[in-house]
Amino acid sequence: MKGSNRQAISRQVVNHVLWARETVNQEDCQNRIDVKALTGRGNLAKLRHEVARIDQIVAQMQKLAQVTKEVPSLSIYLTLHQRSVSGYVFLRWRGRFGRNRHIAWKEVATLTKDLTQEMRSWCDEVSRRALQLNEAHLRSREILKEIREDVERTPPHIFQRSIF
Repeated sequence: MKGSNRQAISRQVVNHVLWARETVNQEDCQNRIDVKALTGRGNLAKLRHEVARIDQIVAQMQKLAQVTKEVPSLSIYLTLHQRSVSGYVFLRWRGRFGRNRHIAWKEVATLTKDLTQEMRSWCDEVSRRALQLNEAHLRSREILKEIREDVERTPPHIFQRSIF
């Protein structure tokens, strides 16, 4: 899986989303992560919420990218990129014909100037939506990073069981 690279020195997952998924799926995560167990208000609940939000955002990104690929007269389309180490996912315009190069957001207006007004408006709206999704993904990743830093700063809450 992309983003599953681990640092050699600390053996720590670099990708915050991958760390969150692994933490949520661990059986013993409440000892480390959730001080307010069974209340639905602790870090585990926040992690589950943000992982679900990121999955929803990525699904919307994939759908938007697919829609742009299905327009035959459009010389550009959105493509979904993912950074290997960090797992950062984002949408970006790409040329369909010629060199298939990445296209800057500002160039879209120039490349669509020969299209109908309706198609230009649609491309502008798709660009705005793609930028909104990119921002939403970054915000969710930042929240996961903050939760992770908070968890790693906090000593584990392990209470000794009574043997009687």
